Amino acid sequence: MPTKQESNWEDRRRHVRVRPAGDYDVRVEVVDGAVFSKVQVVDLSLGGVGILIEPPVDGYALHSALELRISTPEAEPVRVSALVRHRARGVCGAEFQGLSEAALAALRRAVSELLERGNLA
Repeated sequence: MPTKQESNWEDRRRHVRVRPAGDYDVRVEVVDGAVFSKVQVVDLSLGGVGILIEPPVDGYALHSALELRISTPEAEPVRVSALVRHRARGVCGAEFQGLSEAALAALRRAVSELLERGNLA
């Protein structure tokens, strides 16, 4: 049974979250200058992404800014800015900031496709 704090967190979410699928690869990379480091995606929504806390993500504290490159099967890779909003149970939650139209369109397609496949997180 979820704690009161977890229930409140669930109530605050504005966007449906989906899990990646083996046959529909959503790739997320942390961009640090010319270095692109692939990270393990736990869940994805139009508002942000959950990624495992392992290098290089383990070096980012709450409220840190991240630059991400997101690749989906149906769109060109897009670069997005995000802020680390939480770190708990081995997962870092990053909230997207100022998404471009191209990034929003790519995310909408990916979330819709994964939702149709039943990959609700």
